[in-house]
Amino acid sequence: MSLGDHLHKPVKTVAGLELHYVHDIAIIVMDRGENRLNTQFLDGFNELMDDVESNPSCKGLITTGKGKFYSNGLDLDWLSNLSSPELLQEFFTKLPRWLLRILLFPLPTLAALNGHCFAGGALVAFAHDLRVQNKEKGWTCFNEVFISRQFQTWHYLYLKTKIGSGHNYTDAIVMGKRFTGPEALDSGIVHAAPPMSLLLSESIQLLKSFFGKSGYPRDSLHLMKSDVYRDAVEQYHKDMAGVEASEIKFDANIKSSL
Repeated sequence: MSLGDHLHKPVKTVAGLELHYVHDIAIIVMDRGENRLNTQFLDGFNELMDDVESNPSCKGLITTGKGKFYSNGLDLDWLSNLSSPELLQEFFTKLPRWLLRILLFPLPTLAALNGHCFAGGALVAFAHDLRVQNKEKGWTCFNEVFISRQFQTWHYLYLKTKIGSGHNYTDAIVMGKRFTGPEALDSGIVHAAPPMSLLLSESIQLLKSFFGKSGYPRDSLHLMKSDVYRDAVEQYHKDMAGVEASEIKFDANIKSSL
């Protein structure tokens, strides 16, 4: 994937994550291979989101990847080699907190899906307000059913607001359907499916079509998202109350199923 036509030198790079600006839109580029989720990834991403949120002139945030993957979900190899239950609990506390931050971020957000977007990576994409998917290559897929994993309850609630509760929902969540860009667009779960060469430019144009010249009042946007996703937010707090060290069994069987 080449972003050179749109992006030049990043203003900041942390752990293989780059922060760029195209006028008043921030773009976080994930350049970590499969962009799998681990603590280093989350800490770096949160640091860049802090920078975006502290920039008063920024009006929107786009996230995208380089190469074949937007994100291939949890870093299973890294998880299987953690040395203590405390580190495992730390990760499974930080991950949902980060997803919630994206869901309620006080700027409009767009996931520009350059390539494969699987499992936890799909949870990330659907925490964004908008999604644009490369029509030429890559699948979007909630493949948890194939790897014997379940979602947290609050995930189901916010996914229903993004996907709907009809056959798209059962196709995506129960059956683990792999959506190409054109299929995702036809199903209404992404907002556009341009060729890779236009992915970023169309993503910028789409995001700007919502906020216009002035942008959204940040407090108002955050409150609106909090209201719209109220059920998911309330369930998030219930789910997280159960994430305790005593409940995350640190043994070979659990680690092999992550």
